[in-house]
Amino acid sequence: MKTKKSPNHKSYRQKADDLFMAQFRGQPCSVCSTTVSTCGHHCVSKSRSKSLRYDQNNIVVLCPAHHTMGGDMAPHSTSQPAVERFIEWFRKNRPEQHAWIMANEFLERRYTYQQAVKNLKKGFNAWE
Repeated sequence: MKTKKSPNHKSYRQKADDLFMAQFRGQPCSVCSTTVSTCGHHCVSKSRSKSLRYDQNNIVVLCPAHHTMGGDMAPHSTSQPAVERFIEWFRKNRPEQHAWIMANEFLERRYTYQQAVKNLKKGFNAWE
């Protein structure tokens, strides 16, 4: 007999993540405008804020060079100066988005990942 999955089961979280992030694939990198292998970067990490996990205001589109592999500037670089340069670039070039994130970093929203999947499939916000 199959057991019923919890509404917060990791399979729902993975599906919701895929649905949400699909909208950013192929969009121009916010730094260099390439559309090759771009994806959304969570400014406030998913582990730090469930409330902002599926919020478009928390996303900046980046190519691999500016997301993870950039020795000069990338939020997930192994080089701390590269991470710091990205943060400074973000503050300077996306001031409204940066201000929104600072104001809403600890926003509380309650939803299950199962609800998020249903809402995202319909084109709604995850928490509606």
